[in-house]
Amino acid sequence: MKVLTTALIRSAEENAVKSGAFSFTRLMEVAGKTAAEKICEKFDFTGKRVAVLCGNGNNGGDGFVIARYLYEHGADVTVICPLGKPKTADAEYYYEKLPSVKITDTFTDDYSIIIDALFGIGFNRQPTPEILQLFEAVNKAGGVKIAIDIPSGSAADTGEVFGTAVRADFTVTFIALKPGLLLPPCSDYAGEICVADIGVPIKEYSFSVTEKPVFEKRRRNSHKGTFGTALLICGSYGMAGAAMLAARAALRSGVGIVKSVLCEGIYSAFTAAVPEAVCLPKKQSEKGTLCAGDIDIKQLISGCDAVLFGCGIGQSDDTRKILEMLITQNEKNIVIDADGINLLSENIELLRKSKASVILTPHPGEMARLCGAAVAEVEANRIEIARDFAIRYACVLVLKGANTIIAEPDGGITFNLTGNPGMATGGSGDVLAGIIVALLAQGMKPEEAAKAAVYLHGEAGDRAAERKGERAMLPSDIIDEL
Repeated sequence: MKVLTTALIRSAEENAVKSGAFSFTRLMEVAGKTAAEKICEKFDFTGKRVAVLCGNGNNGGDGFVIARYLYEHGADVTVICPLGKPKTADAEYYYEKLPSVKITDTFTDDYSIIIDALFGIGFNRQPTPEILQLFEAVNKAGGVKIAIDIPSGSAADTGEVFGTAVRADFTVTFIALKPGLLLPPCSDYAGEICVADIGVPIKEYSFSVTEKPVFEKRRRNSHKGTFGTALLICGSYGMAGAAMLAARAALRSGVGIVKSVLCEGIYSAFTAAVPEAVCLPKKQSEKGTLCAGDIDIKQLISGCDAVLFGCGIGQSDDTRKILEMLITQNEKNIVIDADGINLLSENIELLRKSKASVILTPHPGEMARLCGAAVAEVEANRIEIARDFAIRYACVLVLKGANTIIAEPDGGITFNLTGNPGMATGGSGDVLAGIIVALLAQGMKPEEAAKAAVYLHGEAGDRAAERKGERAMLPSDIIDEL
């Protein structure tokens, strides 16, 4: 699945028309009919009143086609044109072809299904007060809300919402996903998203979407060393759980051996909880963290294939020194998470000294610290900030959140669509970090490991939510679903 900006969508449509595959009028017919079919597959219209809100542009034209289709299939349809009659030739053509449905310019809230075909992907301005009032009225109304292409009131390229937007339960979008559907705050307004293929070829795209990884079948003649060794430098006094979750997730993700470097104060609890891991207890500092003087990085990484640093590691002078040693003395791929990221933000130029590939896994707050910005700025510019950072520091950056972004050193951006709000709880990030380091240790390239891990982490979270519910699920439930 691909993600296209507005400009590339327009270009794809124009190329399809120039090739002779469609006229723009025919393209509107196909889009409306396909959207209507997707809606009918999802919802039952029998005996229900349906409102189709149509703008005066081409998005409204799609709405007219949808209204005609639903009427012909037995729905009680009302077409609402709050902006007046259509102003484009193609939309006017389908307005004139409307059957004997009620047409009005006034919205009321007595509909079972409300279809939003007011504004399309070209919308990028502040609506009038009257339009904002209409959006609010739609959102307050009962019934299912369905957006066509993108919820009206939101920007397709940035996800910006201008005051408010139609809050859809279901969005049917044409040709490909748009960035705005995957970015806040629009992603909160889109609901479930369905991409409708209307036969327009895609020759170039803006961003990618993660795909479920396919793993090779394991050879019968294998041993634990065949599947790699992951070194985990995690945990501190009071944060043993982070180390446990990361280690258990790594083991569930197929790595042959997990070696966990632990401060003495959490050794007993850890080894009881994760007996499958090899424990390397080290001296504990007065602050309850690992003691740098008892860490020999080169010795620890000998025989290991990938390293995870940071889950619950704590922030102290000792952990700062350990991170510096790890980055400057180690040539194995590194995953840096949680407190490791916070420590790195104090000396970000340290990244340039790394001899190995680095994967960083910040949430928005940690990303803000890494780049010296406000959290709101990060959330408003997720693509640009993640991409710029990955390029500048030649790392793979996993910017967590709804539709997690994976940014690559070459500027590539991939969105992840698996996962749910039930994963927004302490410990989920430790699980993700454990999955990534396990895949790295098994020989995956950093970019591949990050994408595969984020997908699997989200899919396991979705399965956990089905079993436990989003409110009740725990990070350990995600591990159980791996």
